[in-house]
Amino acid sequence: MYAIAGSMTKKGLPMSEGWRRKKMRNREKVIKKEQEANRMDTAKNKIIIYRGSHQIGGCATEISTGKHRIVIDFGANLPDNDNEDIMTDEELASAVFDGRPCDAVLFTHYHGDHIGLYKYIPKDIPLYMGSTARKILEILTEKLDSLPDVSEKGLPRIQNMNCYTPPDKIMFGDIGIQPLFVDHSALDAYMFLIEIGGKKLLFTGDFREHGIAGGNDRLERMVRKYIGEVDILITEGTMLSRMEEAKENSIRTEYDLKKRAGELFRTNKESVILVSSTNLDSIMQFYHALPWGTDFVCDAYQAKLMVAAMEDKGGVTRGRYPEYLPEMIHGKPRRIYIVGNMEGLGYGQNCHEADFDILHKKGFTMLVRENKPIFKEKMEQYMTDPLVIYSKWAGYLKGKHANPKINEFIGNHRMEILHTSGHAYVDTIEKLIRLTNPKTIIPMHTECADDFGAIPAFAPYRDRVKVVKDGEEYIF
Repeated sequence: MYAIAGSMTKKGLPMSEGWRRKKMRNREKVIKKEQEANRMDTAKNKIIIYRGSHQIGGCATEISTGKHRIVIDFGANLPDNDNEDIMTDEELASAVFDGRPCDAVLFTHYHGDHIGLYKYIPKDIPLYMGSTARKILEILTEKLDSLPDVSEKGLPRIQNMNCYTPPDKIMFGDIGIQPLFVDHSALDAYMFLIEIGGKKLLFTGDFREHGIAGGNDRLERMVRKYIGEVDILITEGTMLSRMEEAKENSIRTEYDLKKRAGELFRTNKESVILVSSTNLDSIMQFYHALPWGTDFVCDAYQAKLMVAAMEDKGGVTRGRYPEYLPEMIHGKPRRIYIVGNMEGLGYGQNCHEADFDILHKKGFTMLVRENKPIFKEKMEQYMTDPLVIYSKWAGYLKGKHANPKINEFIGNHRMEILHTSGHAYVDTIEKLIRLTNPKTIIPMHTECADDFGAIPAFAPYRDRVKVVKDGEEYIF
């Protein structure tokens, strides 16, 4: 602490004790700022993947200069992650938010393995995400906040998040961030073009090009228009450990899913769909694939998500995706029938209370969740021989990642797996590498980082691959 020289004001008047204390406090603040600036200056222009360099999910990445710092994603570990060498959530929070200044945390999308630890982030740090993604996260968080074991409510923090206005650039001091809308199983996901000191970095987040937003070579057109060649590419590689699974799956795209779903609906009067409630691309494809005369049933939570998606992505001026428009039957939108509490939904949202005495005579399909008993009850009461359409990752059915609740829900019912990945296939990642021609490639969000350069599709770029470890500083 500095000593206060003398006890007189500039005008030669005696300095009061209150004034002296105020001056001391101001000097202490200046010293603290200088100390923080010195800490930030120790290494310029660096990337740190705190978690996610050798695993899927649980991601947190720092991009910093000598003066400014941002964090991209702050996700929870996936539930079945049993790797004891991986940093815990508490350790991650302590490592990332250790007193150093942080300009912002930017989220690529709303999946829990990318945003799940937002409550650990100091409240004075601004948070950013897409506007539609924030709407969806508000619906999800409102539901989670209502659970009896939730002590800290998350909704106020979500509602105060800042939203991107792509492709407008956001400046955080000497760090420029351009959010670019990408196709992913989470609606309204983003990759980031980062510009620092004349260098360009592309952080992909989770992406693909075989969903609704990926059609018409959108990825390539976006790269050519907004990105061009980059110095560093930080890319996800989820599907690198699932290549055999992808080869065996005949459902490569969301369009394939819709086509096969239509065939199943025409030959099965009764069906239920096990699908993530926030995988809105697939949900909308199922919704549109239903033939006339078959009704669509879900609960209020699922309906709220659908309505939010249709409002934001179905409009001509905003989303321009016809797949997110209501299905029209005889000039009127297909009704959404609600099982359980309506939760404020009504005719204004085209939602109606489900009357199962009528529905089971006509036939209907129902979105279900394995952890909500009412779905199983309605199945047993009003369905004779329903087909279960399973639209989640196949790894949850068997093996070390198996989910017992899912298997219990399916039981002995007839089942068909009808799912497409939310992540980029190998050929899509190779395409992005070819288009951006990076000098350095850093894989993350993958179990195959060490083998990245050995994958045949990436062989021409082997010498550019830089594999980093969790917590390792990469200086550029």
